[in-house]
Amino acid sequence: MESVINKLTEIEAAASRILEGAANQNKLLDQQQDARIAAFDQKLEDDTARQLQKIQADLRKKTDDELLHLRSGTSDLLASLDDYYKKSHDTLSTQICEKLIRK
Repeated sequence: MESVINKLTEIEAAASRILEGAANQNKLLDQQQDARIAAFDQKLEDDTARQLQKIQADLRKKTDDELLHLRSGTSDLLASLDDYYKKSHDTLSTQICEKLIRK
């Protein structure tokens, strides 16, 4: 009977060691998974930051190009209006005077 009790005690001790080993292995796996999740989150954050910087740079370039185009167009328009005014100043002032006098 004592040998049966000793065997049961040994089995219980072995089962306890197995359960403890499994718990330790689960803890290790949890730590490894947490490390993989943290690495993935960091990589995702870095990738997102790079993409955001690229988008901002592209948008800044596009905005600068469009602003340059608008400035050029405005400059051309102002030059055209100034040229028209210089060429048509006498005619315009005569038309204005005639309109004022008629009213």
